Amino acid sequence: MFRGLMTAQAAAIAVCSILAGLLGGAPVAIAAAWGGGICLLAHAWAGFQLWLHPGNRRSERRQAGAAIRAEMGKIVIMLLLFWLTFREMPDMRSRETAAALFAGFFLTQVAGWIWLARYGDAPLAQRHTPHHDR
Repeated sequence: MFRGLMTAQAAAIAVCSILAGLLGGAPVAIAAAWGGGICLLAHAWAGFQLWLHPGNRRSERRQAGAAIRAEMGKIVIMLLLFWLTFREMPDMRSRETAAALFAGFFLTQVAGWIWLARYGDAPLAQRHTPHHDR
């Protein structure tokens, strides 16, 4: 499940960056890629906590706490990276690059939601993997 989510989001980053580059040039493409990257990094943290962390797979009691840590960590990572981006990279403050940054972020987020919704509709036999990394 984790690997599929990361792949869907990476594909969304690539498509969004290419389109942004064609429409607005290299700085806009980089901003779109970085916005998608923020989303991908946050989801990588959450996915690790939910599906890959060895301690969380052994105990059902830890899974609820892992879900809370995953969501809280995801929010903190997103906010911190957006704050650092706008603080340390003045080029990202222009209208075009900021729009591309947020567009890359939201399109990557939507691609993840779509992948999870489609994966959630799959029969249980297709979803189960022993290593939780599909």
